[in-house]
Amino acid sequence: MSSAQPYIVGFSDSVHDRSACLFRGTTPLVGIEEERLTRQRYALDFAGRDRWDAAVYRELDLVGGTAGFHDARMRRLTDYCLAAAGIDESQVSLWIGSSLHTAFPFADRAVYLNHHLAHAASAFFGSGATSAAILIMDGYGDSTSGDAFETMSIYAGTEARIDTLQRVSGVRTDIHMANSAGIFYRIATLLSGFSVVDEGKAMGLAGHGEPRYQKHILEHISFGADEVEIDNDRIWRAMQPYRSTELADRADMAASFQAVLEQIGVFYARRARELTGSDTLCMAGGVALNCVANQKILEQAGFSRVWVFPAAADNGIAMGAAYYGAHVLHRGGPASGLATPCLGRGYPREQVLAALEEITGLAAVEEIGLRACAERAARRIAAGELVAWFQDGSEIGPRALGHRSLLGDPRTVDMRERINAAVKSREAFRPLAPLVLEEEAGDWFDCARSPYMLFTPDVRPRTAQLAPAIVHADGTARVQTLAEADNPALHLLLREFRRHTGLPLVINTSFNLRGEPIVETPLDAVRAFAEAPIPVLCIDGFWVTKAEGVRSEGVRSEGARSDGARSTAGGPDDPGPLGRAG
Repeated sequence: MSSAQPYIVGFSDSVHDRSACLFRGTTPLVGIEEERLTRQRYALDFAGRDRWDAAVYRELDLVGGTAGFHDARMRRLTDYCLAAAGIDESQVSLWIGSSLHTAFPFADRAVYLNHHLAHAASAFFGSGATSAAILIMDGYGDSTSGDAFETMSIYAGTEARIDTLQRVSGVRTDIHMANSAGIFYRIATLLSGFSVVDEGKAMGLAGHGEPRYQKHILEHISFGADEVEIDNDRIWRAMQPYRSTELADRADMAASFQAVLEQIGVFYARRARELTGSDTLCMAGGVALNCVANQKILEQAGFSRVWVFPAAADNGIAMGAAYYGAHVLHRGGPASGLATPCLGRGYPREQVLAALEEITGLAAVEEIGLRACAERAARRIAAGELVAWFQDGSEIGPRALGHRSLLGDPRTVDMRERINAAVKSREAFRPLAPLVLEEEAGDWFDCARSPYMLFTPDVRPRTAQLAPAIVHADGTARVQTLAEADNPALHLLLREFRRHTGLPLVINTSFNLRGEPIVETPLDAVRAFAEAPIPVLCIDGFWVTKAEGVRSEGVRSEGARSDGARSTAGGPDDPGPLGRAG
């Protein structure tokens, strides 16, 4: 790497989860997902199309839009990154990315990277490992020939090199891609009563069911010596008679697909170990966001370390492309690993103050600093109140990891129910994650460091007793550990909460309202705070409290959108009896 440390722009122009980032040499400076700016989840505009239609992606797929349309969308993201660093396009040495829209963005200047290779680069270089097996599973990547597309890839990473060891392809039959674990789980999501972008809901519901349909699914899957043949079209048609609007049946459907997905994941992870002999596995691709399957891979595939990139879906492609450009094309050498996923731009004090002016009369505002906010927030959480926490730049990826979070008391199930019903307006079965002091995590969970909420270890007996709000139905939790170096202010909050309650952990869920992405700007945060029944907002050192007795009428953004969820009785938003289960 030259001493000049070149600027590198990475981008991803996929069907969903578009993103961009900026590196200086091998160091990520800033990264952003399109959904955070457009306020449109997953950067998908369904434009009135039916999200419960399995064929909807055909209409949204690879050929939509003009070159100018895609160029404009990507420029908004790259402009965000360049402005955050205070540079212009002329200072960028390398534009590199992946595009499934026939390479429209920056076609005159960019290096284009294979979709799965970009995923692999994010996983390997983000991990900081010097050698590792790399497993990529998603819906599909680049075309391999004709109508066949990559669905699973295994690589070996060594120092600053990534070598392809195995690729599995699938051919689209009717509307479903064969041999794709990602499409398989999309089918699971639809058959469980959710829409095409609600895989996380299916995973959450699966914990409340029994896999009684598993054998029917496995009739259309063949586990060979080195790959899994998945006939997704036959699975889709064969499982139609078992569809139901009853939540218990939907939970069993979700549990059945979840169990099979875990088998597929463990199979390919073991295959990756067989091909590489490595003790470390790095993972990315949308399937790697299934933290329950990740836990099974960690426990059963024979690796001593499993690392998953926090933006494992297509929102991480931009980072992977930039990593590849920095370490391989620019010969930057081995990677030191991702220091933080909180790569959004910071917002100046003046912008925070301007946002707070929108709630004059609704709330009292004091500027007291982050540490004082942490100490006060710990006391309020211990008293049973919910605190919205906004700090510095936003996280990249789907999990709020302490920069755009809602924090609550884990000691009662009532808090979980209040967050799901009153704040999030979502199904009561949806789990909430714990944020725990890393140095004490092993006393409460069967894990050590787990900073990105991507695994579900077992909880200790006393955790189930003392912090029931974060325990899943199967006795696990989606843990986020926090070291002091990760976030000193939040680490102080956890220590203070422990001093008041004896527990070194709080509920951590994303700071957003129903149907909207995680908040990005101070104005997004203030508007969400104004609308939701949240009494306290900590925003970049400002302590904001709603006036006593004030009702949250809300200040809606013009760009805010509903997620289009159906609310008919027995439909996807009816919590049903399982929703009331602890």
